[in-house]
Amino acid sequence: MFTFTADKKSYEAEIRRVGGARAASEWRELEEKMEPLAMAAMALPAAALRPDPGVVFTVGRFLPKILPYLPATKDLLAPFSDIVNQVVKDPFLKRLIDLECFVLSGLLADSTITAEMVTMFKERHREGGSIDYPLGGGGSIIEALVRGLEKHGGRLLLNTHVDEIILEGGRAVGIRVRPTRGTKKNSYTIRASKAVVSNASTWDTAKLLPKDSLPTWSYIDRANVTEKTDSFVHLHLGIDATGLPSDLECHHLVLNDWKVGVGAPQNVCLVSIPTVFDPSLAPTGCHVVHAYTAGNEPYSIWKGMDRKSPEYAALKEERSQVLWQTLEKVIPDIRDRVKLKLVGTPLTHERYLRRTEGTYGPAIRAGKQSFPGPSSEIPGLLCCGDSTMPGIGVPAVAASGMITANSLVPVWQQWGLLDSLDVAA
Repeated sequence: MFTFTADKKSYEAEIRRVGGARAASEWRELEEKMEPLAMAAMALPAAALRPDPGVVFTVGRFLPKILPYLPATKDLLAPFSDIVNQVVKDPFLKRLIDLECFVLSGLLADSTITAEMVTMFKERHREGGSIDYPLGGGGSIIEALVRGLEKHGGRLLLNTHVDEIILEGGRAVGIRVRPTRGTKKNSYTIRASKAVVSNASTWDTAKLLPKDSLPTWSYIDRANVTEKTDSFVHLHLGIDATGLPSDLECHHLVLNDWKVGVGAPQNVCLVSIPTVFDPSLAPTGCHVVHAYTAGNEPYSIWKGMDRKSPEYAALKEERSQVLWQTLEKVIPDIRDRVKLKLVGTPLTHERYLRRTEGTYGPAIRAGKQSFPGPSSEIPGLLCCGDSTMPGIGVPAVAASGMITANSLVPVWQQWGLLDSLDVAA
């Protein structure tokens, strides 16, 4: 067992306890290597970025902060393994770093960009560092975003699906939407005032584009050659918490076999028990439990299945067993405690999240490929989300949304935002 904590000294102590003195020594060397890289990555906030010449002004205000770390910036988009291999030889530590990369990006150290990892370690291990959890669960974040949208005159349309991005003269000018079944509304068009912004994946955005209106090498062509990471199996449970220890941890990770590789199907499983932090998420005396395979479930074994068929139900039962086994390492009698059980599959991801093949996201490999910015090959179409720079993961996706929003406002307005956020130069 390895205990992960948001504390620099405790993390090194665990590496020493499990991996030995050599691993701990190499970790300290790696930390020294990462320090200037992390400072370089964090010197420029995402709020300062924009995909046009105006970036000279918005980034310029941070130059005094960036200049001391300028030499390190050339390594930020390189594979993290380039830095790791300079100092790390210990097999245990290399595997641990691969695991850290995989649960964040869905890729190993040889394909994960350095900027992502050095920023994560710096944030997690800074003095007073923590891993925050929202009271009220993920829904509270959604509610806050909706409040912000409506505060500024926006509207969120529910039960309304985008059928097509409308192009006129090769330019995106709006969308055609379709209300869900059970409503009397017909399909209708929404015209864009400035641009159409898609936060769907690159493959799902491509499906919305009229194929006869695009140049030869187009957005669709790029989407077709973008590799996908795998999907998930989920186990959502409501359980009786009677008699469980008061110091039960929220987060657990189980790696079943180092030998088959960190990214092997169903090898890495994660558990979250959010009611440890926020009991209001479940009835009194109960826990909410979420277990899932870490983006390592192949879509191919589920492809084409009828979700109402006995075969699908049987496969759900079979492929979720690894999650039960994972949970039994945390709560041995968990099967006897279950009050509610829901199993999610790649087909669940595909349907409810509108994700092609239920994928976690694009497998953009550092050093070989790079994430595109918000601008697309199609005038009037901007993109954000995990198919764009900076990449996969909630912090990266939030940054991509901010960068895209900046592109829609003048420099002076973005400058005012930086002032209001008190982002120091």
